[in-house]
Amino acid sequence: MRSYIGGALAALILAVPAGADSLRPRVSPAAASAFGDRAVEQVRLFATCAGRLSASIEHVWLIGQGDGSRDAAHRRSFDALIEAVLPDAEAAGLSGKQVWHLRIVAKAAQARLLQTAAFHTDQRRARAAGRLAIRQMSTCEALLLG
Repeated sequence: MRSYIGGALAALILAVPAGADSLRPRVSPAAASAFGDRAVEQVRLFATCAGRLSASIEHVWLIGQGDGSRDAAHRRSFDALIEAVLPDAEAAGLSGKQVWHLRIVAKAAQARLLQTAAFHTDQRRARAAGRLAIRQMSTCEALLLG
């Protein structure tokens, strides 16, 4: 159920064509603020997931286990979601620099987990890092259709 709801959100956001401001309903300033706050949280989530996927792509290249094409496709989906919601998030005060910062921080954290899982000599820590890395990626992937 959770992935369906997240996937439905992704489908709805992607279904509205770019530049379709005339399709947006007219709302009061208070409602617009609420929508803006929601857009900020969505962009934060999507940017975090895009960063995690970037780390995963680089890790796959580093250890030579594939080409990262699946993760790259998922990252492109999150980039499209960010692009769809970003105008509302910017109207609510989120800057493009903040979005990039979120991506970079998430990428660094995910890379650290993946490196710990792959290379740490303490097997207990390596397994724990691997489980957390998988859990975080699963959370992101549950938001996408397919």
